[in-house]
Amino acid sequence: MSSTFVILLVGAVFCVLMLLVLISLLRSSIAGIREWCVANAFACAALVLYAFGRELPPLVAYEVANGVYAAAAVALFAGFRRFFGLRVSLPILAGAVLSLAAAIAFFHYRVDSFVARTIVVALFQGSFCVGIALTIRRSRKAWRSRYPYYFTQTMALVVALGHFIRSAIYLGHAADMTSLLQPSPWNLVFLSLGSFVLPVLTFGAVMMVHDTMMEKAEHAANRDFLTGAWSRRAFFEIAEREMSRSQRTGRHLSLLLLDVDNFKQINDSYGHAAGDQVLIEVVLRAETITRSIDYFSRVGGEEFAVLLPETSRTAALVVAERLRSVLERKAGLGVAAYTVSIGVATLHGTESYHDVIKRADAALYAAKATGRNRVVCEPD
Repeated sequence: MSSTFVILLVGAVFCVLMLLVLISLLRSSIAGIREWCVANAFACAALVLYAFGRELPPLVAYEVANGVYAAAAVALFAGFRRFFGLRVSLPILAGAVLSLAAAIAFFHYRVDSFVARTIVVALFQGSFCVGIALTIRRSRKAWRSRYPYYFTQTMALVVALGHFIRSAIYLGHAADMTSLLQPSPWNLVFLSLGSFVLPVLTFGAVMMVHDTMMEKAEHAANRDFLTGAWSRRAFFEIAEREMSRSQRTGRHLSLLLLDVDNFKQINDSYGHAAGDQVLIEVVLRAETITRSIDYFSRVGGEEFAVLLPETSRTAALVVAERLRSVLERKAGLGVAAYTVSIGVATLHGTESYHDVIKRADAALYAAKATGRNRVVCEPD
């Protein structure tokens, strides 16, 4: 059993292992995973065909094996495109595979040259690795944590460089290279590296998928499922942190509590779906006037809180009045009218978050009791 045969089979086994890992991630419904599964299945098949090339018909050993390996690279590239929400042109990718197969056939039947076939395959694979690296780079605004993306991008570039170096070396040693299974030093080096290209890039893809899943889990934990506002739990943690910072730096911090007026009547008159739509709209409208450093949270059924760092009592009253005005909607055809009442409180000294929210809640209760659709501030 030759060393080249073993290297190819070990590479196929790694592709199977990565395929099994990807299959376990399919239910996450993250784009790109299906294409990566196809890529590893194709790569496994191609490596097995390469390993048994001497026992197979020439058409299978050359055109089919290289065509399947090219399809693996194309599917891998398509997976990265889909992962980042980019368009994938299947006709163009299929045409690339067919062109590769045609080039292999030319250097098999018209000009029989192992070196030419190897260079064609290496340039094809290297080009798609560059395409993967560029896809990741151009989508850097969608990166969450940096490491998985830098790792995969770097590996794609290293693999591409390896393919281009292989082309140059094989071109310079054309007389010495006669077969893929030839146990020459250069052949063993590039065959060893090439057999693990797809598993390595797939490993990077899995890290990116894991990063996306973590981001989704954090979003589910920290955001309200209906409105997308900060959840009550996350808001309390943020408030404690911001209050500690304000007390440490001596800067102002204010809190608004707001409640949708007569929300039960909206549900009773228009239905719960309309009530849910009102809550969603409250958050969307509020985001148009709040700053990037403010925190808007749904802390109860129809009750919301707004944390305003570096905001004095006077400024908080201005924000609250603007918010009340923005959140006042008149009735329309099949659309519920609604208003909000707002209570305002400001952090004093070393008091706790619960002290501030208690005073804001008392101010909100006063706004409700005195007619609704108004702003009430805590007493001086």
